[in-house]
Amino acid sequence: MSNISNQISPDKLRRYLNPRYLKSPIITGTFFLTGAGIITKFIGFFYRIFLSRVFSEESLGIFGLITPVMMLVHSVCAAGIQNAITRYVAASKKSKESEAYSYLFTGIAISIFLSGAMAYVIFNHAPFIAVEIIGERRCTPLLRISALSFPLATIHSCINGFFYGQKRAAIPAWSMIIEQVCRVVTVYILCMLSIESGLNISMSYICLGLLAGEFSSAIFSSFMLAVKPNCTNFSMRSSLSFRKGKSIAALALPISLNRVCISFISTIETIQLPKMLVASGLSSSDALSIYGVFSGMAIPLIMFPSAFTGSVSSLLLPSVSEAQAQGDSRRIRKTIYLTIGFCFMLGIFCFLFFFLFADFLGAVLFHSPIAASQIRALSFVCPFLYLSGTLCSILHGLGKTGITFLFNVVSILTRLGFVFFAVPFIGFSGYIYGTLFSQIFFDCLIILALRHYMLYDKK
Repeated sequence: MSNISNQISPDKLRRYLNPRYLKSPIITGTFFLTGAGIITKFIGFFYRIFLSRVFSEESLGIFGLITPVMMLVHSVCAAGIQNAITRYVAASKKSKESEAYSYLFTGIAISIFLSGAMAYVIFNHAPFIAVEIIGERRCTPLLRISALSFPLATIHSCINGFFYGQKRAAIPAWSMIIEQVCRVVTVYILCMLSIESGLNISMSYICLGLLAGEFSSAIFSSFMLAVKPNCTNFSMRSSLSFRKGKSIAALALPISLNRVCISFISTIETIQLPKMLVASGLSSSDALSIYGVFSGMAIPLIMFPSAFTGSVSSLLLPSVSEAQAQGDSRRIRKTIYLTIGFCFMLGIFCFLFFFLFADFLGAVLFHSPIAASQIRALSFVCPFLYLSGTLCSILHGLGKTGITFLFNVVSILTRLGFVFFAVPFIGFSGYIYGTLFSQIFFDCLIILALRHYMLYDKK
């Protein structure tokens, strides 16, 4: 008893409850981003319900076909560059604040060049991409509208990277909320105007909402960048630096290649799944409907609890990195076991909830019996799905990003194998089995990678 009282001394308690500690940029930034993530998840959840009642299941499936294309473009044009800007801005000396702005504007210049080129190619070759690559002609106008948002999205990402580097996470958090709100409001207004005018509701409204969201978030981020500059002795022209561009490219390239590889394989999976469903005996319309229910209804609902595991992940990475730097393997071991226990129990609870109430959720939220059956089938994935994200954060905190990338590729290729060799014979159930098997396999690989920290307790 005396040992416990010594550990929890009044001095230690005061240090933990010190307002200065609570005002740390890392702590407040994590709370801001966690809150913004939960809010956007809530808005997105009800947005999906709205879309499921306005658009047909087939229409949602058609829109789902272009989503991997946008992810691929983001991986090429923004993902790695944003991380590079964050790292270099964070490392810039406060006495040379113009250096941070130089990295920002150089990164923006690279991103705009790449995104502009991608937007030009996709806008002008949308019919070829839609028909020959995606296999759905109705994706053509969706691709063209989405292409217009690419430069805006890259500007938004680069400025967010700048604010992350300055530990001003509140601005990216607000931009996330503004983007989501503007997207939903735009689509809602367009749909209501069409109904009042007696016009057909177009699938293009979803992409117009996407464009409005990216435009609003880019304007907000740019305004916040200009409204309170930390440096006055720089100009836009002088801030562009070829040397800094090489530094950004060197850091961004491996990150971008990793994400491009994963996005490319995911794109193949998305495009081939409806084709393999047709090979199983379904019509093209039925195949798109099933995929639309999966991508627009079932998966967003199953992924909703990840808003909470995502906040846990954001706290795990710096905590594990700190413990590794201090050589505290006992703390790492404890963190791993607590993470596995918490996430697995959350997954079990969600499994029981989705399994038992699948019919109710499918009927009340989406008015779709297909959604109910998919929610029940996907409920088995929950215990393993929520665990993988947090375990990946632990691996990242230990500096094992390459292993995580390899495991991701192996998992996606495993699921892709089920798409090609199981779906044509047993239908959509083959994809569910592939998702479950690949997720279990992925978690097992991560646990094997962490076994050294789990089995040995170095002092």
